[in-house]
Amino acid sequence: MKNVFDAHVHHLFEMPIEEAVRIFKLEFPVTGTERQAFMSIPNNVLAEKEFYLDEMQNMRILFLKCAFSPNAYAFSGLEHPLNVTEMESEDISKEYLRQAEEYALNGYDGMKMLEGYPSLRKEMKRTLCDKVYDRYYSFLEENGIPVTMHVANPEENWDISQASEYDIKMGRVYDSSYPTRLQLLGEVDGIMKKHPKLKLALAHFGFMSYDIEKAKRWLEGYEYTMFDLTPGGEQLLNMQKNWSKWEKFFVDYQDRIIYGTDYYAFPQDEKWEENFQRRPKFLREFFETETEHDYLGESFRGIKLDEKILQKLYWDNAMGWFGEPKKIDVAYMQKKAETLLQKPNKRAKFANHDLAYILKEIEK
Repeated sequence: MKNVFDAHVHHLFEMPIEEAVRIFKLEFPVTGTERQAFMSIPNNVLAEKEFYLDEMQNMRILFLKCAFSPNAYAFSGLEHPLNVTEMESEDISKEYLRQAEEYALNGYDGMKMLEGYPSLRKEMKRTLCDKVYDRYYSFLEENGIPVTMHVANPEENWDISQASEYDIKMGRVYDSSYPTRLQLLGEVDGIMKKHPKLKLALAHFGFMSYDIEKAKRWLEGYEYTMFDLTPGGEQLLNMQKNWSKWEKFFVDYQDRIIYGTDYYAFPQDEKWEENFQRRPKFLREFFETETEHDYLGESFRGIKLDEKILQKLYWDNAMGWFGEPKKIDVAYMQKKAETLLQKPNKRAKFANHDLAYILKEIEK
């Protein structure tokens, strides 16, 4: 099995941070994950439509980078105040820039943005290319800091008759009050027109597997952008339906695609091995074999890419995109953990436990 650089890993399940480290250490060798980029999601909207802020996310991601150093990267997320829609635009703009500067200075390697997720984008009430982000994007652009952004979702989610039972259960079904998939992609166009040298990777192929011509125009129009392979279930299955054209796409743009799985430290229950291997196994079988496989009840045939292309997708492109990990400022990490320990954090179940553990590890 080829070792890979997984450019899209999360810590989302509620478990103590040392337990997440232990499980990741069991999972990574099985999936061949030699390097990983941990992605933070401080804000989100739950199925119950609750907008929340988890101030522990960025700290945990930075600690995971420490735990897997020197092969790990940490991508922070903007921490939007819960009253963000009531704040003055100028105040928000300055706050986003302040956060970006802080993260870049102290050991984070890039930014993860979930702001293009339909429910979060609706809650934020500002487009992705709104002027409040201009200082923030300009700082990232000028300093060559990479951004991984989630934009939209599968187009079936805007039609409840086409949406999966799982997406319905998770509240990922959108009516006319939500921005559309094409509207969200248009907003990202707006970002790149203002910041053409921003290093932007679109997770899940930007949900463009429905339209290969749009995917081509995106890469041709914005030379500093990449696609992140992290699979939505529909993505590679859509590509397979028109593989003769997509195969040429992977050849023509083999330098513009990075491997990612949207992977977690899964709880070690009876389905642990099945759960943590599902996405990496799906991707590896799709790209490395020509045999029939099953993924979430859907049948697909592998397409067996050339070894040279696989090397770029699995390793070379991410290394060129991210470079070597930045050095972490341990004094910053300690001070940040001590500050968070003094604040109430109703969102993070193991917040105080994790902060105490992180401080203990820093002191070693």
